[in-house]
Parts: sequence; structure tokens; C-alpha cells
Amino acid sequence: MVGAIILSMWIVKGIAVTTLKLFAIAALCCCSLTVCSLRADSLEKVEFRLMEWRSLHFDQASQAKEYYETFKSIGCECKQESHGNHIDVAFRCPKWRSLNLKDHAEAHKWEAFLKKVGFETKHHH
Repeated sequence: MVGAIILSMWIVKGIAVTTLKLFAIAALCCCSLTVCSLRADSLEKVEFRLMEWRSLHFDQASQAKEYYETFKSIGCECKQESHGNHIDVAFRCPKWRSLNLKDHAEAHKWEAFLKKVGFETKHHH
């Protein structure tokens, strides 16, 4: 026995580790998990839905494509049709969906955009 501390040995993946080192490793793992869960909880969340179909009219195909792909990427139903000299992008999202965003500023940008094009939104602080 060395002093008042008994250092037993453990084999962890083929490496001999003292009890004290084992506790230190376990504490680091717990801290890492806590930090990861705090980061996940601290993400900004914007919820949104749009019950009825809504259309936007575009003169430029590239802009219509950009909006179409944006709505698709956030999980909306989308349709794109050409009429004469413009393109219609129709979209809806009848069930509540959410976006997890990296910070408060980005959440406000998305919330403003979604409201501008007709969505209901929820953003809790």
C-alpha cells in the first residue's frame, strides 16, 4: 500500500491503467458528452408551416430554381411551371417542420424569409 491511496490496475483495451487515471478518463468523457448535449440544445430552432398552396412568380429561371430548391431542401412540397414569360413556383408545408440553425441571427433571417413568403413561424428565445 502506498500512502492512503490504493492504486489498483485495470486493463483497458490492452493498456494497464490505474484507477485514478480511469476516473480521469471517465470524467473527461462525461464532460465531452455534456458539452455536446449543450451545443445541441443551444441551437436556434425555427418552426414553420404553410397549410395552403402559395405561388411566387419569377421572370428569371435561375431565381425560380433557387427558390424551388430552397423550399425542397427544408421539406416543402413544390411545383414549378412556366407560363408565357414567367415561372411559377408553388409550395406548401401543411405539417409543422423545424430548422435547427447555428445562431440567433441566422434564425431571425430564416424566420423573416419564411414569414415574407407566407409561412406561419415559431421561434422561441
